[in-house]
Amino acid sequence: MTSLGYELIVISACVLGGVSLKGGIGKISYVVAGVLILGTVENAMNLLNISPFSQYVVRGLILLAAVIFDRYKQKSRTA
Repeated sequence: MTSLGYELIVISACVLGGVSLKGGIGKISYVVAGVLILGTVENAMNLLNISPFSQYVVRGLILLAAVIFDRYKQKSRTA
């Protein structure tokens, strides 16, 4: 079993957990919370029989929202 294709999930969980893409900020407990949130969303999508392609799109949108929020936090911290 290989781990191909898990990059988006791992990065999404970390960013959702509050790890900054610029580095230097983040806690393990927050990453665990991000993993639990993403796992819950993925499980709910599986239970609702959402297609794998749509699930990938939703994960990408979650990552995009988390990155935008991170950038907003970075700007407000420096302003």
